[in-house]
Amino acid sequence: MILAREKLLLLCNFDTQIQDTDSQPIRNLWNGLWYIENFDLCKELLESGLEIDQLKEVLKKYKDEENTFNDILHLAISALLTFCEKNWNPHADELSINNYFKSLWPSNLDAALKLQSNSEPVHSNIVYPELLYFSMQVLSALSCIQENLVNNWWLLRSKIVHQRVLEDKTATLYKNIDLIIAKLYNMFKSINDPRLQVLLYLEMAQAYVVYDRIEKVEEYLLKAKEIAGLKLELTGILGKRTKFQQDALPQLALTSELDSNIERVSAEDSHGSSDLPHNVELQDDVRLDKVEFNEKLSQAKLPSLEQTLCLLTVQYLQKSQPKDALLEEELCPYIDAVLNQKNGPWASRVAALLIRCKLEANHKRTVERAMLQCETIVNEKAVVSATNRLSYLWASGLPCAWTWRQQLADFYLSLGLVKAALEEYQKLQLWEDVIVCYTLLQLRHKAAEVIQQQIDIQPTVKLYCLLGDATDEVTWYDKAWEYSEHKSSRAQRHWGNFLFDRKRYDECIPHYEMSLQINAIQDHIWLRLGFAALTTEKWELAGKAYRRYTYLQPNTFEAWNNLAKVYMMQGEKDRAYRALMEALRYNYDNWKLWTNVITVSLETEHFDDVIRGIHRTIDLQNKYEDVKVLALLVNEIIKERIELDKESNERFRKRVQELFGRITSIHPSNGEIWQLYSYISPTYLLKAQRLLKTYGCIAQTGKWANDPSTCKMVIDITQDMIDYSIKARQEMSAEEKGKILQADQQLSSARLTGQAVIRIIEKQWPDLDISELKEKFIAVTEFIKSVI
Repeated sequence: MILAREKLLLLCNFDTQIQDTDSQPIRNLWNGLWYIENFDLCKELLESGLEIDQLKEVLKKYKDEENTFNDILHLAISALLTFCEKNWNPHADELSINNYFKSLWPSNLDAALKLQSNSEPVHSNIVYPELLYFSMQVLSALSCIQENLVNNWWLLRSKIVHQRVLEDKTATLYKNIDLIIAKLYNMFKSINDPRLQVLLYLEMAQAYVVYDRIEKVEEYLLKAKEIAGLKLELTGILGKRTKFQQDALPQLALTSELDSNIERVSAEDSHGSSDLPHNVELQDDVRLDKVEFNEKLSQAKLPSLEQTLCLLTVQYLQKSQPKDALLEEELCPYIDAVLNQKNGPWASRVAALLIRCKLEANHKRTVERAMLQCETIVNEKAVVSATNRLSYLWASGLPCAWTWRQQLADFYLSLGLVKAALEEYQKLQLWEDVIVCYTLLQLRHKAAEVIQQQIDIQPTVKLYCLLGDATDEVTWYDKAWEYSEHKSSRAQRHWGNFLFDRKRYDECIPHYEMSLQINAIQDHIWLRLGFAALTTEKWELAGKAYRRYTYLQPNTFEAWNNLAKVYMMQGEKDRAYRALMEALRYNYDNWKLWTNVITVSLETEHFDDVIRGIHRTIDLQNKYEDVKVLALLVNEIIKERIELDKESNERFRKRVQELFGRITSIHPSNGEIWQLYSYISPTYLLKAQRLLKTYGCIAQTGKWANDPSTCKMVIDITQDMIDYSIKARQEMSAEEKGKILQADQQLSSARLTGQAVIRIIEKQWPDLDISELKEKFIAVTEFIKSVI
C-alpha cells in the first residue's frame, strides 16, 4: 500500500533522486523501467475493449483493493511515458506492442482511428498510438472512479499529448482539458509542496498555449512566478553587438531575481546528470555570439523550474504580441537566460533552442547558425536517458520529435534549398509542403502524381483533399467528403478554402459552416467565414463568426474592427463602439482603425474619444482634413447638445479649441477648417481673425469668383467678419491698449476685404444681390472713423 506522501512521487517529474520510498513500482517508474508487471490485469483491461464504460466496470470490481488500483495507475503511467519517449526521441528504438503488453492487441481495435477527435486524425508520423490510447482510456476511467490529484494530473497530461499528436486542434479535446484543469485548480490547495504548485500551473498554462488562450496563459504564468518568487524584468544596458563596434549602445537585457526566502533545489542538483544538446556558436564575420555588456547583468542562477518559467514567458509573448522585429528583440534576452544556464531540463533546453532557431531564420547573419542548430538537434544521437528526456516535458511545451525535422525542412525551403526540403517533407509525408516545393520547382503536376500514388497505397481524407489542392479539381473534395461518410471537417474546410481563394464568397459559406459544425475550434475558418459573410452582407452570420473568433483569439484587432462594422450595419452602434475599444487594446498605431473609432464615437456621442482619435490620427499621419467630422463636432458645441454641466461643457469646448489649434498649424491653408475654428472661438476678435484667415485661404486659389455659390459663401463670411470685427472693437476698454490695437487692425482688414469682395463680385456677377454687404461695408467705414 502506497503512503499518501508517496502518491506525489507518481507524478514522475524526474527531478530528484528516489531514496525515501519502499515502493518498487515507484522506483521502477523513476528509473525508466516502464514495463508491464501485472500481466493478468493488463490482459483484463485490454479484453474490455478499452471503452470507458467497460473499464469502469472492471475497476469497480477492485474498488476496495487499493494495491490493484495502484497497479492500474502504474500500467497507464508506464504506457504514456513509453509513448512519449518514442515520439519525443528522433532516434527511438523500435517496439513491439504485443511484446510490450505481453498479450495480443485486440485485432478489432484501431487505436489511431479511436484517437480521432472531431474528425481530426492522428498525424502519420506518430508511432505506437496504442500506448497513448490505452493510457488515456485507463486514466479517464480511473478519474471517474477515483477522482484525486494524481489521477487528474496524469489525465491532463494524456489529453495534452493527445492534442499534440492530432493534425489540428479540436473543440472536444479543448472542453475536456478545460474541465480537467478546473478540477485540478479546485484540488490545488491539497498540494503542500510549492515546487509542485508551480509545476502544475506551468502545465496548465502550456495546455492553454496549445489553444492560443492568451488570457488563461497569462493568468497561470503570473501565479506560477508569484509562488516561485521569480522576478524577470527587461532593461536597457550599454553594450556591443558587433565585433567592430566602437561605441557601446543601449541593448535590451533581462535581469532576474529570486526571492531569498523561498527554498529551491538548484538545477545542478535536479538535472545535473542531463546531457543537454550542443549550443552552436554564432560564427559570423560581424556579429558577436553574445552581446558584450559594459556592466555585469543582475542575473540569478536559475533552477530548473524557473528556467521553464522563463521559457513559458517566451511562448506567451510569442502568442500575445504582434510578430515584428521589436518582439524578436524582446524574446532574445529571455531565451539567452535559459541557454546560459549550465544545467537544466533537457526538454526546456531543446524547446528554447528551437524557438531561437525560428527567430534567427529571419536574419541573414544568423540564419546559418539557426540551420546548423536545428540539424544538430535533429541528428544528434548522443544517448539521453528516457527519464532526462521526459523530465518537465509537459511544462516545457516541447513539440513531438517529427516537428523538429519539419522545422529543418522549413529552413531548407527558406534558404532556397527546395530539393533538400522536398526530400525531408516526403520522408515526413507532409504532402501540403510537397505541393509547395513542386510548385516552386514548376513541377506541380508531379505533386498530383505523388499524392495519387499515396492514395493508391492507402486512401485518406487528407490525401483526397490535397489532390484537390494540387489539381484545382473540386470533385476530389467531394470524394473526400464521401470517403469520410460526411464526418470530415477537413474536407469541407479545403472545399471552402478553394472557393474563398477564388473570391466565390457566397459559395464557400455553406462549406465553412459544415466544417465548423464538426470542429468548432478552427480559428482561421471562423475568420474566413466572417469575412465571406461580411463581403456578401450577411450581417447576422458575420457577427456570429467574428464573435466566435474574438472569443478564440481576443488579441486580433482586425476581427474586432470588422465586428464593429457588422454592428454598425445592424444598427447596434453601442456594441460597435465597444468592439472598437477592444480593437484599440491590441493595436494602438493603426490610423485606419482610429478613423473608424472617430466615426463610431461621433455616432454614439462619445465626443472625448472623437477628440482622442483625431489627435492620435495626427500623431500617426501628421494630417487630418476630414471637414465633415470636424463640422459635426463643432455643431454639437454650437447647439449645446452635450449633456454636461457648465464646467464640463467649458472644459470640453477648450479641448476642441486646442484640437483645432493643432489642426490649423498643420493645415494653415484649409479655409473650411479655419471657418469651423471661428465658430467655436471664445471672443469676437478671434472669430473675426479666423474668418479673415478663411477668406485668405479661399482667395489664394484665385478661382472663387468663377462660381456663384462660392461667391455667396464668401459674401456670408465677409459679412460675419465685419460684424465680429465691429463687436470686438466695441467690447474693448481703455485699459486693453494692446487688444485695442489688434481690434483696430482687424477692423481695417475687414473693411479692405469687404471692399475687395464688393469690387470683384460687381465685376464678375453684377446680378448677385450684395446690398447687405454694402451696408455692412458702409457701417464698418463709419465705425472706423468714429474710433480712430
